[in-house]
Amino acid sequence: MFDKNYKSAMDNISPSAEAKDKILNKIEQKENSKKQKSLALPWRIAFACVACVAIILGVLFVPKSINPTVKVEKDKKVLSVAQNYSEIYKVFRNKKIMARFNNFGLYKNEVAYEYATDDSAALGAGNTNGTADGVTAAEGSASKGDYSGTTEQVEGVSEADIVKTDGNYIYYLKQNYNREQEKLQKSVNIFSALGEKSKLIGSIDFYDGNNYGDSDEMFLKDNRLIILQKDYCQPTDDMAGPEENYVNILIYDISDPANPKKIASNCQQGYYNSARMVGDYIYLISNCNIDVARIEKNNPSTFVPSITCDGKTKTVSADCIYHYNNEIDNPSYAVVGAYSYKDGALCNTASILGGGGQIYCSTDNIILTKATYHDVGELSQNGARVTAQSTVVSRLEIKDGKITYKASGEIDGELENQFFIDQHRGYFRFVTTVTDTAVTTTKFADTTQEIETYDSVTSARLTILDSNLKKVGEIKNLAPDERVYSVRFMGDIAYFVTFRQVDPLFSADLSDPANPKIIGELKIPGFSEYMYPYGEGKLLGFGQDADPNSGRTSGLKLSMFDISDPANVIENNKTIISNMDFSPALYNHKAMLVSNTKNLIGFATENNNGPAYLVYQYTDSGFVLKATLSAASNNQHIDYDSRGLFVNENFYLVANGILKVYDIKTFSQIKVIDF
Repeated sequence: MFDKNYKSAMDNISPSAEAKDKILNKIEQKENSKKQKSLALPWRIAFACVACVAIILGVLFVPKSINPTVKVEKDKKVLSVAQNYSEIYKVFRNKKIMARFNNFGLYKNEVAYEYATDDSAALGAGNTNGTADGVTAAEGSASKGDYSGTTEQVEGVSEADIVKTDGNYIYYLKQNYNREQEKLQKSVNIFSALGEKSKLIGSIDFYDGNNYGDSDEMFLKDNRLIILQKDYCQPTDDMAGPEENYVNILIYDISDPANPKKIASNCQQGYYNSARMVGDYIYLISNCNIDVARIEKNNPSTFVPSITCDGKTKTVSADCIYHYNNEIDNPSYAVVGAYSYKDGALCNTASILGGGGQIYCSTDNIILTKATYHDVGELSQNGARVTAQSTVVSRLEIKDGKITYKASGEIDGELENQFFIDQHRGYFRFVTTVTDTAVTTTKFADTTQEIETYDSVTSARLTILDSNLKKVGEIKNLAPDERVYSVRFMGDIAYFVTFRQVDPLFSADLSDPANPKIIGELKIPGFSEYMYPYGEGKLLGFGQDADPNSGRTSGLKLSMFDISDPANVIENNKTIISNMDFSPALYNHKAMLVSNTKNLIGFATENNNGPAYLVYQYTDSGFVLKATLSAASNNQHIDYDSRGLFVNENFYLVANGILKVYDIKTFSQIKVIDF
């Protein structure tokens, strides 16, 4: 058996590309010296080749009892900009890619394409009459009164949602399925926010078709309403282009809310990932899949993303596309488009081959992430193959609508959501769940059948990268056999929750990025899915309670943590809603209303009577249930993903087909509007 393996290994021995490069570099150096060249060179080459053979044999025949869990060094992720479309085409024609991905079934429409470059800013330009300076409602400014905004991660970075208000009007994005016509209808309903005098004053009907998808979202700034239609987009008369998976970007002038006017209509290819608004610009991120079986060398539209503005379709310019070492593990793009909120003008684009996952955005950077898997070694005990997940991260600098690629790196583990990423003092911090999985293959005797079994080990990890996304600090092997459920970065301190049976809330001091350290740990039953700052020295946790012995969940849970001393975090109070275990706020932070100034905590849930919206206040004695509001309309249409908001002294509950108005002090109902 050994002779057979030895012969096979010898027949297939070939120096690695790195070894070859080193040998050739040495040869080139020695060529400059005739004295060394005459006799020493042949022996040096021969010795180098023998050394390569020895190294490879060592890799092939290392006994399993030696360093059984040593990890194989992963390939370094290096992004390079494409020089032309031919270079991108060659990446997709990679044999591995062609073999693994050959039928996404995307598009085959013939369209005249141009290049989408910086010069395309003129596209999408429209009427900007009535533009005035103001403050976006999403930032929660009280310039026009006291009103709530969308719950967001980063100050100065607006996030899209289904409800927006500017303190004078409420905008709600409604979806309705017409059973008689078998069509999905979408509209934005506009209400005056006048308490008992509130009324429906206008609407925008922007879709009537057969396609389905996630709920669409909106931005609101000054007198502009920007609708992001997430699902499959079919071209219309004013939006020419191929039938394809797009995100529609519709911009309306709402100077007169009773008569909104569409001023721009754009499409960005791909499925909706996320969007942010920073200053005057919307940064839209989509994931665009490519059907590698149908790409055509001389037709870039078959393998390059496109953007349609005012009826003109353009492929993303090659010099705006970045890829990893001419090889990708997924035939898709993460497409980032920057648009002016005023007129929809496309200002800049950037695309990364390989697709995208979780997104983080600050006022000057976008962090794109992508999960990947790799082998890390072998287990000596039973010969199991070990795989692990890591995350590739890329940094795009954003400024006034310009997008500039800066760096890429890689961290161990996976990210649950955007809150697992943070930027502070020029460093980027990540909390991940690291999972090592042993894959054991068992063959049945006298057959060709085999089965694979998996055994996974998890832990938490905190990683700090510099502006070049190079590792500067790390905390490893935290909370063995648990996953990370929620994270909140607050300056130099990070708080994160892991869970299996109990909820350890860790606090970490990150003031020295090269030497982060755990300074506190609090173990309590249950877990928090999200954590929100709640005034000086307080941190609100929202999640689920759980049995400390079995880990089985048993209802929604609110916790208030005292973080005045980060090294000694205390759970001051908690409340468990034992008869309710579901809420949209468990998976969408924007579905949670958190206002320390008004002392209001609101979220939708479900009880025996159907959907409900709960409003809590926090006092020295704990959480107080202020109101249980019905989210059902008079015609009994129900909606679980409702939103609560306030404007001055009135509280509004808006759901799919109903707006209810309450006195914010007593929560007595003063108005109902069915629509």
